Amino acid sequence: MSRHNMGHPDLDELLNAVVSTAQMLLKEQGEFYPIGAMMLADGEIRTVGLADEHYPQAHIDLLTETFQKEAAKGKLRAAATCLDVLTVPPGKDQKQDAIFCGLEHCLGESLDAFIPYFRTTDGNFQYDEIYAGRRTPQFFTQMPRC
Repeated sequence: MSRHNMGHPDLDELLNAVVSTAQMLLKEQGEFYPIGAMMLADGEIRTVGLADEHYPQAHIDLLTETFQKEAAKGKLRAAATCLDVLTVPPGKDQKQDAIFCGLEHCLGESLDAFIPYFRTTDGNFQYDEIYAGRRTPQFFTQMPRC
């Protein structure tokens, strides 16, 4: 598992935490349901419970609401949601499975990161180059920030 560097060191740390969990779940189960993680004010990272497979959107909404409340109280430094998605990577014309991470920092840095992957003939997973774009903040929308 490679380490990813995307921006603020807190976001890198959070990204690596959720991606390693997603990759472990893919390896063990062949798929994963939405997961979340938050970095508390003291730097501790906490993974937020795994989703019910039948209601993944409801879990994403609950994660977003939880992060918004904690951020508004000034308790979060950063937060991330992580989903299994289909996307068309840059330079490709076909949809591909990808680990998607929505990352936000209390200082205002926000990005969406994608790690395309595919299952090889031997059943393992191979991961392509990560790519990212700007994200409209959803977690850190109310004062205070940090």
